[in-house]
Amino acid sequence: MPSRSWAGGVATWAALVVALSALALSTATWLDGRSDRADLRAAVTRLEDGTVEVEQRVDAVERAQAALTGRVQKQAQGTERLAARVLPSVFTIETSYGEGSGFAAWRLGADTVILTANHVVEGSDEVTVRRKGGSWDGRVIGADKTNDLATVLVSGHIARPLWQTPTRTLPNVGDTLVLFGSPLGFEGTVTKGIVSRVTYREIQTDAPANPGNSGGPAMTEAGEVAGVIVSGFEGRDISFAVPMRRVCVSLRSC
Repeated sequence: MPSRSWAGGVATWAALVVALSALALSTATWLDGRSDRADLRAAVTRLEDGTVEVEQRVDAVERAQAALTGRVQKQAQGTERLAARVLPSVFTIETSYGEGSGFAAWRLGADTVILTANHVVEGSDEVTVRRKGGSWDGRVIGADKTNDLATVLVSGHIARPLWQTPTRTLPNVGDTLVLFGSPLGFEGTVTKGIVSRVTYREIQTDAPANPGNSGGPAMTEAGEVAGVIVSGFEGRDISFAVPMRRVCVSLRSC
C-alpha cells in the first residue's frame, strides 16, 4: 500500500495540473477576447471608413447636380435673353394661299428686307407682314427655288435686322439651335434642340418645327442666324433649315 507521503504528492501534482489547465484556459479566453475586440475595432474602422466614403460620394453627386442645375438655369436664361432680342424681328407672312414665317434680315437703304422660305410666298407678288402690334405691306423681290429661299421688301425700318453683316459659318453637330416662327399660326413661338446633321445644303435638327414655322430663323445660342427653317415633320423631332450661306447664291451679294 502506498505511503501517505506519496499520495499527498500525487494530490499536489493533480491540483497543480488543474490550476495550470485553468490558467491556460483563462489565458486562451483572454487572448480570444482580445482578438475579438481587435476584430470588432477593425470592423468599426472599416464601417467608419465606408461611411466617410459614402458621404464623400454623396457630396460629389450633390456638387454635380448643383453644377448641372446651374448650367441648365444659365442656358434657360441665355435662351430667354436670345428670345427677347430676336422675337421683335420675327414676323408672320400672310398670303392668299396661307401663312408662314419670316424675319428682318438686312436693311436696304430706308427699307427692310424680310427673309423667308420660297414655298411660303410662291405664287404671290404682294404679301402681308405682321407681328403683334403691327402689320405692313410687303413685296416679293427675290426667289431662289433651288434653295427654297425668298426675300420680301417692306418700306421703312420696321425691326432690327438679324443678318445685316452676312456670316457663312455652319453650326457643328451637337450645337444648340433655337427656332423662331409662327407654327400653326401661333405667333412668337420658340423651340429648342440640337444640330443632328450638317451638309452643304441643309441643317438637320431635333428642335420641333411645324407648318407655319417655315421661313423663320434658326439661331445659335451665340445669337447668330444659322439658317432659314424650311420643313419639319409634325409630331416628330426632325426639322430642316437652309444654311445662311445659301442666301448668298442668288439673293444677296455676300
